[in-house]
Amino acid sequence: MAGERERIIAGRYRLRQRLGAGGGGSVWLAEDEKLRAQVAVKEIDVPDEPDERLGDPADRGRDEALKAAQLREHPNVITVYDVVEDDDRPWIVMEYLPGTRDLHAVARQRGPLSSEETARIGAAALDGLRAGHRLGIIHRDVKPSNILLAPDHSGTVDGRVLLTDYGISLRPRETRITRSGMVVGTPGYVAPERLSGGEATAASDLFSLGVTLYFAVEGTAPFERDTLDASLLAALNTEPSVPQRASAPLSRAIMGLLTKDPLKRIQAAEAAELLAEAAGEAVGTPGSRPGQPAPPDEGGSTSTRRTPLSSLPTQVRRLPVLLALTALLVGGAGFALGAVTFGDAGEATQSPEVRAKPVGTPSPVPSPTVTRSTYPYGRQAGLRDGLTAGQCVDAEWKGDDFKGRPGLKLVDCHDDDPEGQVIATVTADRTAPAPDAKSVQGECTRRTANLRGTMPDPVLYVLTPEAGQSEPPASACLLFLKNATVGGPLGDFRRFGDEVYITQLGPGDCINSEDDEDGSSTETLVSCDGPHDEQVAGWTWASGEGSSDSVDTGGLCEEKYGVDWARGKAHEMWGWSSTDEEWDAGFRHVMCSVAREDGKKLPAGGLKPAY
Repeated sequence: MAGERERIIAGRYRLRQRLGAGGGGSVWLAEDEKLRAQVAVKEIDVPDEPDERLGDPADRGRDEALKAAQLREHPNVITVYDVVEDDDRPWIVMEYLPGTRDLHAVARQRGPLSSEETARIGAAALDGLRAGHRLGIIHRDVKPSNILLAPDHSGTVDGRVLLTDYGISLRPRETRITRSGMVVGTPGYVAPERLSGGEATAASDLFSLGVTLYFAVEGTAPFERDTLDASLLAALNTEPSVPQRASAPLSRAIMGLLTKDPLKRIQAAEAAELLAEAAGEAVGTPGSRPGQPAPPDEGGSTSTRRTPLSSLPTQVRRLPVLLALTALLVGGAGFALGAVTFGDAGEATQSPEVRAKPVGTPSPVPSPTVTRSTYPYGRQAGLRDGLTAGQCVDAEWKGDDFKGRPGLKLVDCHDDDPEGQVIATVTADRTAPAPDAKSVQGECTRRTANLRGTMPDPVLYVLTPEAGQSEPPASACLLFLKNATVGGPLGDFRRFGDEVYITQLGPGDCINSEDDEDGSSTETLVSCDGPHDEQVAGWTWASGEGSSDSVDTGGLCEEKYGVDWARGKAHEMWGWSSTDEEWDAGFRHVMCSVAREDGKKLPAGGLKPAY
């Protein structure tokens, strides 16, 4: 390694000493020869035979740097200075902090930490996570080794708390570094909803933080078992025992964070209050100034009732295991905006530091009054908790569809043939007296634009919270279809291997099709990177009033797409319609797909039209 120590990266950073490895690469102590300063440089590992399922390692390294760089001003996130490329791989230049240790090493060396120290570390880490969540960045691998402890500016050992390793973090709408049967994270720290096939969310980060704090105060993780499978099953099904060494407020915080159901999991704001109480500090949000409202909440349910430790449930509804667990990667008035409908072209036709109280302070600063509605979106909506991206709903409209505020019911995305899905959420501006209808609608329109462009007759409906709440939930951007249900998850919320309906599909999707005994067929979403039966070319419309059986759907697709996709290529066009009930209701859209004439599978790689 001596030769490597003298290597100069990007003509500027001279490697001096390997500090450690993990999280997708090695970390080096280096000297910035331009500024004559010490820095830490992370070398992103690029395997000889990259796993295509995970994408390009260089791109992931750049993504890590960009995500961390967005949080560079936060005191509890490691600072990224630069990202450079050398030898066809990215190198991330970061803040170097002498005397830094990770929480896992500290707990192993010193034994379990005190409740006060655990709470202090937890509050700081939580504040860093919340900053990322407000930007839409989910960490996805919160664990003791990804929380660094460094001397603070006064020289106090372990005084600074820093989150690191955003290498597998993601924004909720980014392409997921997962596939069917694969979850990115660390055994025993991954939230149960993710093990059951759910999306990584702010709430899943909170669960992982709860496991981390349990480890810090007890010296062992609550779901740590002898084997990988046992650890996974414990996180999924086993209720953790109450931490014996933790103070009452720390126990309430940890057990609230470890709630299996993400909709019932403690909110970040309440967790911050409990951690501040356990640390012996004034209750508040780290990083906010006195007199200012705390930032909007980003995780857990919107119910923030504090649950006494004695009343915590001993049993919760078990989440079904939907994925094989064999490929885990270690490492002023309330209102609803009117619906906006879109035609085939997708155009519109019609949401810090509260200091510890000094000894001898004559009068405490009053805490701001927290107001929360039992029905945060209004009684008509009927929801008692805030909506999160990926949830599916059924809607009951009092008058015309998509007008006014509907009654909403959460349903299972895969089993209940949902009418709509929450595609994105827009965090409320807590300084505003009421949601800004125009800006929320514009943001929802922007965030759903790409997906709407693949759908026939999409309807965007924006649900905003009731006014007058100091901690309102986010506004929800929901997508529906005219005269049809969406049928299941949409866009990036789908998983390869899922059985899908045509209403979940769009141009560019690849499917395998299997004929059923009743003459129907079952379509499965698959990657275009492998052989597949069909590829979706687009949608067409069946005019007239005849039944679906009377329409030559294949002929319609041949007429619209045949020249571009099939003729002269040994391909043929297929046409697919929805159920008779939806067809008769007015959903006369036909999904057109291309397949081989000889019935064999299309080769790996997506097809492109001739023109």
